[in-house]
Amino acid sequence: MTTIPDLAGLRKLAAEPCPHDGTPVNCTACAGDAKAGTQEEARRWAAIRATAECDKRFPRRYVHAIADHPDVLGWVTRFVADPKESPSLLVVGPTGVGKTWQAYGALRAAVVATSRRWEASTFADFTAALRPGGKDPEGTLRAYRRADLMLIDDLGAAKHSEWVEETTYRLINGRYEDMKPTIFTTNLPLADLREGVGDRIASRLVEICTRVVLTGGDRRRASA
Repeated sequence: MTTIPDLAGLRKLAAEPCPHDGTPVNCTACAGDAKAGTQEEARRWAAIRATAECDKRFPRRYVHAIADHPDVLGWVTRFVADPKESPSLLVVGPTGVGKTWQAYGALRAAVVATSRRWEASTFADFTAALRPGGKDPEGTLRAYRRADLMLIDDLGAAKHSEWVEETTYRLINGRYEDMKPTIFTTNLPLADLREGVGDRIASRLVEICTRVVLTGGDRRRASA
């Protein structure tokens, strides 16, 4: 059974140079040793590489994110146990309650434990990347649709229009049809989801998502 790994320990290992040539993580000799070794050694090496990839690709502010909300951790456990049958995750709450922190923490724990392919984007950046005239918008959409796990932060934040709704629907419906789980965060209250993202999208989110509602004040203002 796959378990959630020691993320702090793996981050330390990912930063250490290998004994062969001093190259962190990506040494081909280390890869060969892991492949030739036991299943446990191969899994450990894959987890170290996944950890390094998260450190490289995560926004700097969320590199140290850890999922510690019980319901978010419950979703991580379900994903790790069976990534292909896992539900999606929808983290809801007002500004500043830690939704993005929990989402990136959940993403890290899930992909480090399973070595699945992943993508992450804010909703605003996603819609900007797919606008006509951009750099290969259809290729970007395909990459997002095909990822084993996707994080979409701040769903509904872009200005609502028919184009935004249709583009969002193409992504979410594609992942819905292929049963690929997605981590969403949104400031939209559940009661306002249909108005904010459209009926077709809201209906799919209600069907496929484990919902976690975060409450509290804006932590950013409290620390100012």
